[in-house]
Amino acid sequence: MRTPRDAYALNQDDGSSMASATPRDIRMHDLALRKSVRSSLASLPKPKDSEWEFEIPDEEAESKSNDNLQEEDAAERDRRNEERRAAEEALELRRRTQVMQKSLPRPLLVDLPTMLSKAEGLSNPAETLIAKEAAKLIANDASKYPLAGSKLRGKHVPVPIIDDESLANARLLILSETKSLPSFFDIQNTFESRSNNATLLSLGCYDDDEEEHHAALRLAFDSVQDSIMASAEQGAKLEKKLALHLGGYQKRQKMLRDKTAEAADALEKARNALSGFKTLAISEEVAIARRLDSLREEVGAVNRREREAQDAYRLAKEELDALMTNGQVNGAH
Repeated sequence: MRTPRDAYALNQDDGSSMASATPRDIRMHDLALRKSVRSSLASLPKPKDSEWEFEIPDEEAESKSNDNLQEEDAAERDRRNEERRAAEEALELRRRTQVMQKSLPRPLLVDLPTMLSKAEGLSNPAETLIAKEAAKLIANDASKYPLAGSKLRGKHVPVPIIDDESLANARLLILSETKSLPSFFDIQNTFESRSNNATLLSLGCYDDDEEEHHAALRLAFDSVQDSIMASAEQGAKLEKKLALHLGGYQKRQKMLRDKTAEAADALEKARNALSGFKTLAISEEVAIARRLDSLREEVGAVNRREREAQDAYRLAKEELDALMTNGQVNGAH
């Protein structure tokens, strides 16, 4: 009996047909494979009972065969030695740092204590370990492969030699951790292309059930929602951390902003007052000049009237004196 999921592995599977299969389909598929392997092993013929005899060659025969070997060519031996030496040099180069392998520029002055102290000042323990190891590697390269005019400060401790297998495993771990993840649009396009292609779902004559399609969409939605919630929680924690570290700066910025606004208002008021006083000074200067002219005219008029009065007084006195003189004369006669 044929099923939509081909649970008994009737078709050849290249691995892509199980991309959207359910866990039950995967278990049925594995069980069918085990049964197939067991039945194939059971159908093999039983081994026959045979007796084997081993003969060890004599040492004399081996010595005779070695004597019959032709003498190795010197050119072939030199070529093999050159290849061995080149392989050893390539292996030794691979054991060096990436800076030495790629012939990148290196500093002439290497201050190991300063680099180690800066590494100790980092807050992240992982970054501290990486910075310390980088400082030791830089100092090791400067000690083993010094540049012309280079100088190394501090006591250099040789870096322990790591075997090739451990280095290869470390490189694989780094590549697996640093490999760039596919974008959301790539994942979405791949998911849609696989879900729409019935051939990838094991049998070409069967399509996805609507319930399974909705379940897959629900699972993808839940995964995206969990990722969004995790990002939101991480963002909230980061916001609280930044508020804790930058709260004082924010208060200081607000206080300085208020003081700056107050100073700007006071400056504007002072400018307006200065403009008013300048206008008043100009008006006062004009008024003072006009009042001085008026006062000068009044003083001139008073002086003129005073002179006229003095002249009138002088004339009256002269007349009075003349009359008095004439009266005395007449009285005497």
